[in-house]
Amino acid sequence: MRAKLLAATVAMAILMVGCGEEGAGQGSSPESEAEPGPSQAKQAQPKKPETVKGEVTRKPSKEQQKSEPKPEPASRNIPGLTPQDVYLNLENRGFKCSEPELMGPDNEVRWTCEKQEANGEYLVEINSSDANSVRLVEVWVISDDPARADALAQDFLGYVATVPSEGAQPEEAKAWVEQNVGSKASAEFGGVSYTLGGRADRRFLRLEKPEG
Repeated sequence: MRAKLLAATVAMAILMVGCGEEGAGQGSSPESEAEPGPSQAKQAQPKKPETVKGEVTRKPSKEQQKSEPKPEPASRNIPGLTPQDVYLNLENRGFKCSEPELMGPDNEVRWTCEKQEANGEYLVEINSSDANSVRLVEVWVISDDPARADALAQDFLGYVATVPSEGAQPEEAKAWVEQNVGSKASAEFGGVSYTLGGRADRRFLRLEKPEG
């Protein structure tokens, strides 16, 4: 009996010593502290930013579109023509011209020149986006005698057709206007569009830059 008890005690002692050595082996060592394992090294590396495939080709946001410069629209002005070229010549012919007025939501500038004679009335409007250019010139001749409307309009509309724009063809434009007064017609001379029209007692001429 005593021999069995002694053998059990020795066996337990051996078991405890073995457990102690195994626990010591699982502890940290200088080598493990100096060189972390693969999983530790992966965690230590900085995380790369995630990107979405095709991100570079995405359309810009609305905010980016607003900030990007937009192409400027083509000028609608009659090349080389200023408001002074028109209203100063009219004043020399006895017209009374108004001070420039701001018109519409775009604040366009308008000059109005008028003249009253015994046999009719003349009216000219000069429209511009600023004080140094002309976008549109509209001319009306109103006759007291509808039968004489063409004769009254011929001379004056022919005169306005000779405005000194860049590349102007004054003689050709004047001849065309005088020949076509009283009809609805349009033509282009020197990069300017000329449009004629009217009704019973009045005739009109419109000058502007052609579209396109």
